[in-house]
Amino acid sequence: MKKIILLLLAALCLSSFTTKSFLIKGTVDQEALNRKTIFIKERVDGTWQLVDSAVITNGKFAFKGVVDTAKIVYLGYEFPKTNNVRQAFVLESGEITAEVDTAGFMVITGTPQNDVLQTYQYTKNTFNKKAEAFYTAHKDNVVTPEQKLSFSKEEENLDREEAAIDKRFATDNINTLVGTYVFINSFYNWTTKDKEAVIALFNAETRKVKRVQEIIADVEIEKRVAVGNKYIDFKLPGLDGNLIALSDLVGKTDYVLVDFWASWCGPCMRFLPELKTFYAKHKGIGFEILGVSLDKTKEPWGGAVTSHQMTWKQVSDLKGWKSEGSRTYAVNSIPCTVLIDKQGRIVGRNLSLPEIEKLLIEKAVIK
Repeated sequence: MKKIILLLLAALCLSSFTTKSFLIKGTVDQEALNRKTIFIKERVDGTWQLVDSAVITNGKFAFKGVVDTAKIVYLGYEFPKTNNVRQAFVLESGEITAEVDTAGFMVITGTPQNDVLQTYQYTKNTFNKKAEAFYTAHKDNVVTPEQKLSFSKEEENLDREEAAIDKRFATDNINTLVGTYVFINSFYNWTTKDKEAVIALFNAETRKVKRVQEIIADVEIEKRVAVGNKYIDFKLPGLDGNLIALSDLVGKTDYVLVDFWASWCGPCMRFLPELKTFYAKHKGIGFEILGVSLDKTKEPWGGAVTSHQMTWKQVSDLKGWKSEGSRTYAVNSIPCTVLIDKQGRIVGRNLSLPEIEKLLIEKAVIK
């Protein structure tokens, strides 16, 4: 399942400070991009900051300047306006070559770290094509409960395959700028054990990276709220301002699904129709949902609840990724769900709805 992940890459760099020059020579195969602007942007504390821009002329563009230390930045364009194309690369000293093909895929090479990162990009692009082919072939042929469960299991296999690609690359390039970048951008799909295995290999310099420190802290939280452990309570305001605690639901029904989402999260909105159907079918004494929004303002949160007719209880402290609920359960990507049984035990995290339905049947909650 595609998800929105928490990105807080604050000037990710692991190199010593030495001012050196760089030159980026680019070619573009898309005629429609001629005379359009291509830019270099950096993601700093969740905000895009412009580093430089150039105009594509006769299918070519160039950047030059100096860089104190190698860092991860993004080459991209916005054309048409709704099509935001960005690809990570390493801004480092030397001559860098960037090729943009007719599909918008970028090949950025020429310096040691960019050559390594491009190898990773190729591998991920090949995997993404495989995953997209699977979804295209099966998305319209999933009707029966058996088909839904089979589809869900294949999704899990694809998730594991992708996680293995990311972990292998992060491990093979441990304590490098590129390896750390891959870890930060893919850890959310790994098991706690896999995260700990890579973290154990980090040197002191890598552990100083702010986002790495946050992830290490989250892993400790994950272990406290792992499957099999007792749930941790939290209390947040509902849309009417009244406080609702998770403990208000746990124990009153056989299973409570805590659903972390946001109105701005595309994957959450695509998941919603399936969740609504599931809730309408199973709500009551055996099953309930508590929605925890990661919105920052009340209007879009309330608007989404109303327009999409989300009839289960909703809470939010309007703190985004820093929500008490999301921090309590170390949520770094959404949609994210946590399933809790009547005894307050966590029995699943990010289970598919067919898997939850299978569990409800096995436990005789439903027929």
